Amino acid sequence: MFIVIAGGGKVGYYLIKNLIPREHQIVVIEPITEICHKIADELNIPVINGDGTDIAKLNQINLSKADIFIAVTGKDEENLIACQLAKKNFGVRRTIARVNNPKNIAVFERLGVDIAVSSTSIITDLIEQEVDSSGVKTIMKLKKGKIVLLEIDITIGHAICGKTLKDIVLPKDCIFISIIRENEVIMPNGFTIIKSGDCIIAATSEEKQQELREYFKV
Repeated sequence: MFIVIAGGGKVGYYLIKNLIPREHQIVVIEPITEICHKIADELNIPVINGDGTDIAKLNQINLSKADIFIAVTGKDEENLIACQLAKKNFGVRRTIARVNNPKNIAVFERLGVDIAVSSTSIITDLIEQEVDSSGVKTIMKLKKGKIVLLEIDITIGHAICGKTLKDIVLPKDCIFISIIRENEVIMPNGFTIIKSGDCIIAATSEEKQQELREYFKV
């Protein structure tokens, strides 16, 4: 793939190092001359000295041919504008932006950025996966976080133990996808009985995940 990266700082530098072995065609645009020389010399890829929001510079790197545009500067507003230019002015199919303030993720997505990535949000999610007194862990988020897959450990004494699915009233927008019982994977139906020790894989909406977590607190 032809990938254009705006920003050659630490995040951009290590991103490039990870992408190079995968044989992508990579071009970087970076405003600081010293960083441009470092990337060009050490990583041996084309580097344009300029700003990712400068249309003339973006024309120079033939951005309209890019498969992916990635903006990873230290400023959210620059990353947003660069991605908008890439998509609207040059027709780039996929844009990815680094977001320093997690509160800006929703704004970026509403304004057309395909993927907005916040290291703060990622670390917070990892902590949530590891620490949860209810025995519920987030294992995956789909559709930009709108759908959440959860792993639920059913402990002895929980109210749903011994009940069939059809007799359990779950929060709205929550479903059980599968049940792992010892070495067996069960595709549940209304007559499946929940037992202590079961590990349930459930799907819920982003809005209802906290309600589901509360439901499984013993």
